[in-house]
Amino acid sequence: MRPVRVLVHLNNLTLGGAQLNAVDIARTLRDRGHHPVLFAQGVAGDAPLVGVAAGHGLDVVVAGGPDTPHAEVRRRMQELADEHGSELIHAWEVRAARNGFFGPGRLGRIPVVTTFYGIRMLRGMPRHQPLVLGLGALMGDGRAFGHRDVRLVEPPVNTATDAPGQADGAAWRREHGIDEEELLLAIVTRLVPDLEKDAGAELTVAAVRALEDPRVRLAIVGAGPSLDRLRARAAEANAALGREAVLVPGQLADPRPAYAAADIVLGMGGSALRGLAFAKPVVVHGAAGYTAVHEPGPLVEPHASRCMYGWGDGSRDPGPLADQLRGLLDDPGRRTELGRWGRDWVVGRFSLESVSSAFEQLYLEVLAAPPGPARWLRDLEQMARYEFAKPTALRLLGR
Repeated sequence: MRPVRVLVHLNNLTLGGAQLNAVDIARTLRDRGHHPVLFAQGVAGDAPLVGVAAGHGLDVVVAGGPDTPHAEVRRRMQELADEHGSELIHAWEVRAARNGFFGPGRLGRIPVVTTFYGIRMLRGMPRHQPLVLGLGALMGDGRAFGHRDVRLVEPPVNTATDAPGQADGAAWRREHGIDEEELLLAIVTRLVPDLEKDAGAELTVAAVRALEDPRVRLAIVGAGPSLDRLRARAAEANAALGREAVLVPGQLADPRPAYAAADIVLGMGGSALRGLAFAKPVVVHGAAGYTAVHEPGPLVEPHASRCMYGWGDGSRDPGPLADQLRGLLDDPGRRTELGRWGRDWVVGRFSLESVSSAFEQLYLEVLAAPPGPARWLRDLEQMARYEFAKPTALRLLGR
């Protein structure tokens, strides 16, 4: 299998699931003999993801800050592609797909593969280039949005490093004053309102208040625009319960100790999968108040096809979640059993090796039959409509 020189365009430099997936896949492919180079827009000095990549021996070429004009970002991306000899661009998410399309991929000079691991289908990505989705539930939406080549590659989990015994959970508990006999709930997430991740965290805070169980502590690990609001909710809960029941310590460059320290993990997407990889019982969060224990039964495939996500009925009542947690907190045998089953399930379906192999095959397939300028031109009007105001786009297209 010949090596591939691929320019991996990260969506941003935050420690989000898609960015960590991109770094893990690039590292795995590098170890198989391929030649990835990572590119992103942001401020390198303020980006822990750069350090994470460096820890894997990968450099991230950073093109300016968030206000850098698109044209300048794409010029730097073209320079990097020329210097690196890139044969293919792997764009992660919407903005990266646009940069690839109007940058080195212009007129089909370099093929672009886009990966979108969001929970709702978005417009603004090229429709005649391969689109990789992480949720089986979005495949129909992708085709309905006009994408001609839609693939399913579910998000990976590094089950070698995200595993029991690979992080010191006991030390993390001591650092945060969590006793051995206390039961720790952990949420590891980006605190971003428009992704609804903080809504699950807020619901869990309310559930801890409803439990009124002195054994229970909750740690919400992460950063983002909702951090101050979550800390305020934690302070309210702690005042009502008369103890420090909820901790919001901020972001961890390496969150594995928090997973290892937990008795129960709550979350969605890659965070929930990582909790399972650490052999922890997991409660899945979702939209509109959705929560459910991930366990053998009818919810397994819906959770998998939605990448550990679900849709509720709009209720913000913490009672159902409190009941789900109580059932786990009061039954250590069930927690152990679910942890063992969940670890086996993740290893069998979401391992980093199998996901990286899927991308490796896709790269080689695309390079064997590059799309050329015709497909690029078929997407030009649609892409221009998202890139510019409509009158400008039509003027540029001579209409």
